This record gives sequence, structure tokens and C-alpha cells, in this order.
Amino acid sequence: MELHQVRYFLALCRTLNFTRAAEACNVTQPALTRAIQRLEDELGGPLLYRERSLTQLTPLGRAMMPHLEAMVRSAEAVSHAAAELRRQTPLLRVGLVDGLSASLIAGSLAELERRFPRLELHLQSDDQKPLIESLLQGETDAALLIDDGDLPERLDRWKLLHEGCRAVFRQGHAFEHEACVKLLALAAETVVRGDGWGGAWTRLCDEKHRLRAASWDQAQHMAAVGLGVALLPQHVAVLPGLLARPVPEAGDMRAVVLAAVNGRMYPPALDGFLKLNRAKGFAAALAA
Repeated sequence: MELHQVRYFLALCRTLNFTRAAEACNVTQPALTRAIQRLEDELGGPLLYRERSLTQLTPLGRAMMPHLEAMVRSAEAVSHAAAELRRQTPLLRVGLVDGLSASLIAGSLAELERRFPRLELHLQSDDQKPLIESLLQGETDAALLIDDGDLPERLDRWKLLHEGCRAVFRQGHAFEHEACVKLLALAAETVVRGDGWGGAWTRLCDEKHRLRAASWDQAQHMAAVGLGVALLPQHVAVLPGLLARPVPEAGDMRAVVLAAVNGRMYPPALDGFLKLNRAKGFAAALAA
């Protein structure tokens, strides 16, 4: 059953005249007649009596009319709701796992604002587990997460970059005069880490030299008072007053992925955000 057939039938109900109904629907009379015949075939019986200039509804036609009127009203309500949504301010909710800098997506967000001048943007930062739950519950549209090998199957994910490692320390430390920090030099240091390294941490230092903080900021606060050298992923922002040097021998410490829930319809702003970031030259950003 097609909506235009229903509209033609309801026009006939109002006019009880094929010629006037065809004019009201802006179609030819033969086209309207064929549409009514197909509707009758689908409903299993005649909807109108046709006697020369006299047209009347059959019992089936009278019984079907309120249902078909409701069908047209529902279709019009759907179209109206869709138009209202298109006029509303587009919303994009993006999550960043704690420790990832928003500078990674700043370029794509700026481009989105050019494409959607009325874009309403919500950024949030949280631990990985709450962010994943927020994605699955539909409270967040997309998130930058750490690929720890335990992401849910329901998440589509696109690898953006691999993060290296940086040593962060207070001014006056011997590393201040080095271009980079070697693992051998770290062996003589007390090393502080925040949560988020996972298994990669075991490649960096012996157990006896490890201190653990609850967050990357806390690890840096400990380094700031001389309790050790903080090891941070490359894109964690360094607190003011501290210095940072790369640790090339540590290799790639963790992979950053862009994630969204699979099977959902992506609105234009979210679709644009995903495409812009998937196409972005993250290798160049990492090198910078």
C-alpha cells in the first residue's frame, strides 16, 4: 500500500467524483482510477460503487476510511517531526579518555563548526570504562579511547595513532640538558606512572622503582616535588613548571582509537566528525 493511493482514496471520499478527485490530487483521472484499483486489490474488495455519475462508498470503504485517514495523519506527523529536527541545533557529544588532549580533534571540530554554524558541542573527559558505558547508552556520540584489546564488539573503532612515551620532571633535573631520555638512564630513577599504561608499563622499569598515582596529573605533582620522574603518554598535557623529554626506546606505548556504536544511524554532525578524523593525517600530528 502506497501513501499516494491512500490520498487519492480520501480525495474520492470527500468529492465522490473521480474527475474532481483527480483535479484535487493534480493527476489524470486514469492514473487515479488505476491507483484506487490497486488499493482495492490489496484490501480485498471494492471501496466504492461506480454508477455513471454516482459514486458511493461501499461498507468496506466506509470501514477503511478512518484507518486510512489516521495513516495519512501519522505520515504527516512524521514529516513534520523530521522537519523540526532538521531545524534544531545539531548536537555532537564527544568523549576523551582521561589524559588525551583535545588538541587531537581541535582541527576537525573547527571544520565542523564551519559546516554547521549552529553546532552545539559537548566535550567530556573520563576514565575509559565510564566513557564506553556512555557510548553504549547513547549518552555520548563518539569517543577517543585506548585500544587495550578489551573494547566491546558493539563499538566500531578506527585507529588514529600510536602514542610514544615522555619523561616528565622538575626543572634542574639532569634530564633537562638531554634531547631525549634513554631507558638505561631511567633505570636509576624512581619512576611514577598514572593509570592507563596497561601491560606496556612492564617494559619500562623494574618493580622496585615504580610508584603509582591515580591520574596523570597526580603523577606529575609527585614529579614536581621530586618524588621521581613521571612517565606519560605523548599526548598527555604537561603541567606548567615541568619539563618533558621523549623516551624513544620505549617504542609505541598505546594505540588511540576513535569509537562509535555500530548499527546506529549517524546524524550529519557525527558522520562528519568521524569522516574528518578518519581522514586526518594523525601521523603528522604525532610527529609534531
